[in-house]
Amino acid sequence: MQTFVSFIRFLDRINRWFGQWFVSWLMLLIMGVVLFEVVTRRFIGVPQIWTQEIITYLFCAHFVLALGYTLHYKEHVNADVLTSLLPEKVQVALETIVYFLFIGAFLYVMTPTSIDFAERAWSYGERASTAFNSPIYLVKALIPISLILLSIQMVAILLKNAVYLLTNKKIEG
Repeated sequence: MQTFVSFIRFLDRINRWFGQWFVSWLMLLIMGVVLFEVVTRRFIGVPQIWTQEIITYLFCAHFVLALGYTLHYKEHVNADVLTSLLPEKVQVALETIVYFLFIGAFLYVMTPTSIDFAERAWSYGERASTAFNSPIYLVKALIPISLILLSIQMVAILLKNAVYLLTNKKIEG
């Protein structure tokens, strides 16, 4: 059982580390590029062609890579008005079923689709049809990566819930 719990904690640590060290720093990078854009456009009067596109891609990367991290802390929008009235074990059982059915179905459909999507973009060397002509395949590659991170976190939560339902012991991440 201790090995099983260690495995669950390892899965949690993946998204926690990724969120704290990569996604958080990505936000600082976004703020830096936005600050650069504001200074060059408003104060120097020399707008840059690449900044809006880079800001958009960085924000997309931030958004998709934070999926697993957000699920780890259960910070996604959740309408639990009625379920909060139920006993804790029933809440956990319902959470397990809902995560498996909805997030599981989403991942089952979207992960292979996003891998094909990213592979196609890489094979064409897809670029934006803008004056900056930035590579899009890099951003598209982040979609399957983020779905894999979300899968890892969903598995960790389902395993934690199963342990709780079977043994009445909560595993804290």
